[in-house]
Amino acid sequence: MSHSESLFASCTPGLESALFEECVELGFEAKAVTGGVELAGPAGLHARANLWLRTASRVLLRVAVVQRDRELERVSLVPFFGRDAAVRLHVSGEEGTREAQAALQRRLRLVAAGKGDEDGRTSTGSVRTEGNEPFDLFLRGEKGRLTLSVDTSGELLHFRGYRQEVGKAPLRETLAAGVLRLAGWTPGTPLWDVMCGSGTFLIEAAEWAQGLAPGRNRRFAFERFASHDAPAFASLPRTRPAAPASPFLGSDLNAGALGVARRNARRAGVLDALTLERLDATKLAPRPNVAPGLVLANLPYGRRVAEKSELAGLYRAVGRALCRATPGWRFAFLLEEGALLLGLPIETDASVANGGLHCHVVSGHLPKTG
Repeated sequence: MSHSESLFASCTPGLESALFEECVELGFEAKAVTGGVELAGPAGLHARANLWLRTASRVLLRVAVVQRDRELERVSLVPFFGRDAAVRLHVSGEEGTREAQAALQRRLRLVAAGKGDEDGRTSTGSVRTEGNEPFDLFLRGEKGRLTLSVDTSGELLHFRGYRQEVGKAPLRETLAAGVLRLAGWTPGTPLWDVMCGSGTFLIEAAEWAQGLAPGRNRRFAFERFASHDAPAFASLPRTRPAAPASPFLGSDLNAGALGVARRNARRAGVLDALTLERLDATKLAPRPNVAPGLVLANLPYGRRVAEKSELAGLYRAVGRALCRATPGWRFAFLLEEGALLLGLPIETDASVANGGLHCHVVSGHLPKTG
């Protein structure tokens, strides 16, 4: 491998600022761009990025940036794939990519060729082969240049390993971590998820506060690279200093969802940090022994007229309940539309993608009483 690395960490659209903030906290040299963050650093940076980035979807290692497709002939992929590995190629852009794809096909044993972005969201031909999964190679043509990148992550990074059960409206771990940052939550601050479902917000926050690497319990594609330095990777720390302890409250009307949240939290190793209760989000009571913090929820969405009518009443009731139960707290909600129905003083409104939907993260301060 080279003595320095250039990476692209992709993320859910709308989380670029959250990912950049996280990279800076981790001490990475970073630049926010559309769709993610560019990183530069010493050899092995890709391993640290995969292990520690909580809001990234995938980490790509730039192998080459060239002007013409024939220049790709001089790019060696042996340090990554060896000499006879199956490779899955993802192609995007229009400038010279067809010729470049043909050049790569002459050199590699391709099991699939598709078109897609660097997160693989629109790639085609995803297949499984006997033995190890194929490696993923990304070719992008843009502004007269061809960029060739190797996927170092494998499965998308929201697969942490703890969430083996999901609730009715599952929220990706990476999006939950990003919403926490967009809402301005920081470790050491009380957190209350009033519709906690399978507990993703709470688990991500508790792991972050306890200094636990999000990728500590999974494997990555780079561990199969021919030049992978296993001892160096094993020596990387999986924990960081923990923040001061603070309450992590979770409530939900669905008892089954609370059971899922408990089991997920136990697998993540943070169950002892959580307080889970069966409560109706429209009938909340104050927590007199808990300092003001952040109250949040992934609110249900409605696709039909009847559903939207029902949700309007729910949103109003939740807003009133929060004013009674959490005066002086900050609030944050992930929702598709209808934020004004909450009747709360919205200060920020960030657009994010959630499962193909255009959604919003709205936040602000609840009025103090007295």
